[in-house]
Amino acid sequence: MLCIGLLGAAACQKAAPPPDVVARVGNAYLTRADVARAIALLPVQMDSTEASQQVIEQWITNQLLYQEALQRGLREDPNVRRLLEENERSVLINALLEQLYQEEERSPENQLSPAEVQAYYERNREQLRLQEPYVRLRYLHTPNAEAAQTVHRALAQATPSEIDSLWQALVERYAQNPDEAQLLARRYLPESRLFTAAVLSPLREVLARLRNGELAPVIQINGHYHVLQLAERLPTGTIPELSWMYEEVARLAQIQSRKQIYARLVQRLRNEAQVRGELERYP
Repeated sequence: MLCIGLLGAAACQKAAPPPDVVARVGNAYLTRADVARAIALLPVQMDSTEASQQVIEQWITNQLLYQEALQRGLREDPNVRRLLEENERSVLINALLEQLYQEEERSPENQLSPAEVQAYYERNREQLRLQEPYVRLRYLHTPNAEAAQTVHRALAQATPSEIDSLWQALVERYAQNPDEAQLLARRYLPESRLFTAAVLSPLREVLARLRNGELAPVIQINGHYHVLQLAERLPTGTIPELSWMYEEVARLAQIQSRKQIYARLVQRLRNEAQVRGELERYP
């Protein structure tokens, strides 16, 4: 069907928005899936509603600035074009390396075993000393005041032998974000990275005053009720047990493995380029 007149032509050229769109700037759309991917990269302790609004507002700001830059013709500026070319080169190199790492790590002989993680830990114990306090928390939040009080009473009355299994049950029944609550109870995390959002500053202040095993009073923030108990704080300089930070040590071991993969790749490419006569260095 032909479009009639200027308005009709413009309407025909405009693509329909995605079904899950949450924001638009010009012809650019932000979807709920985009927001979810961005939130996955944010700190685990952020409130989901606040995190969504933060992502959406930042996207809108970036799109407005980007479209203004295009309208001013900055893409054709020689310095900008050089930077874009350098950025493209960097993106392609990173994509190549990530592809290579995944290919290598998919093969069984290159996958890190628990024994290799243990060996890395033993070689690097001194370097693994904590550079700041790490903490393990029992923390959950809920919009239900009665539920928060129930959790608080249960923790206050729990014995050391039963508290871990009790916490598991409490999280499954009452936590607004069970994954977050389980993670904080299972892993030691840098204290400085917790509760960094401005709205959560009261939790940060309370946590700084808690001693091992202490349970804070229920804290109300913006209609949510927060239960916070410091399970353990590890001081700066502590050599962590492998079981405390297995995932982090495994990540560091993987980084070392990837450095070796990188070195082998660069050496192979250098040798092949020299054999083809494509690599020369001039004084």
